Amino acid sequence: MKITPAKPRLPRLLGAALIAATLGSTAAAGAISLSLTPRSTTEAQLLSTAITLYALRRDLRVGADIGQRGQGHAAALLQQGSGQRAIIRQRGADHSATLSQSGAPNAQVILQFGRGAQADIAQTGGQAGILLQFAP
Repeated sequence: MKITPAKPRLPRLLGAALIAATLGSTAAAGAISLSLTPRSTTEAQLLSTAITLYALRRDLRVGADIGQRGQGHAAALLQQGSGQRAIIRQRGADHSATLSQSGAPNAQVILQFGRGAQADIAQTGGQAGILLQFAP
């Protein structure tokens, strides 16, 4: 009998990559900001697939999913064209996020925690990204 080790699951790999990258990327004033932006079309497609899987796990079959907890948040989302995905989740207080997606397909996740983080992202076709910010 041959025993084959289990393959790591994609969410665990993404979570480990986010933690590792976050530990090494502190910004000014104690804030932590991590932006994953693909360098090639292949990387963009892989990241877009990961975002799509995350969206499906959240039961999001088409674009958008803004969920805010806390107080004083502002979020704006503009999507033009088909194949757009966006998830903005803000926890804490006084965060602002704007995301504009045009052309197709685009995928973006913005996660902000703490107090007073700001994000302003524009995608114009075939782009994908994840932005994780923590502002104490």
